[in-house]
Amino acid sequence: MVTAETVTTRPTRDLLLRLSLLPTAPDHRIDYEAANPELLLALADSAETVIATFNHGLSAMGIILAHASPEVGSEIGSDTIESLGWFIGEAADMAASLLNLAHACRHHTADYSPPQPKKAPLVTF
Repeated sequence: MVTAETVTTRPTRDLLLRLSLLPTAPDHRIDYEAANPELLLALADSAETVIATFNHGLSAMGIILAHASPEVGSEIGSDTIESLGWFIGEAADMAASLLNLAHACRHHTADYSPPQPKKAPLVTF
């Protein structure tokens, strides 16, 4: 059976839904050895996409803040700036954690080779 590769525009949603499918060991750590390799590959792909999205977004926010600071003056309250700082810090921490997850998923599937669909023989009439 030939299947089309799923294309999604919601990698964060897909990542969060797939995380619940990971098996855990008795100590509550992820049991990568027992996990389905297709799931690990999908998680790694989603995690890497989310990391790239976070990094591009954080970069854009930094550029906007740097260019807007002389324009804004004191119109923005310190609580808003503080909240934005906490958000940037949390987003960067999330990206770092996802990088660890993606590396672990790639490591545990390094020797995995997905089954290749067999081509149907040509039929002549």
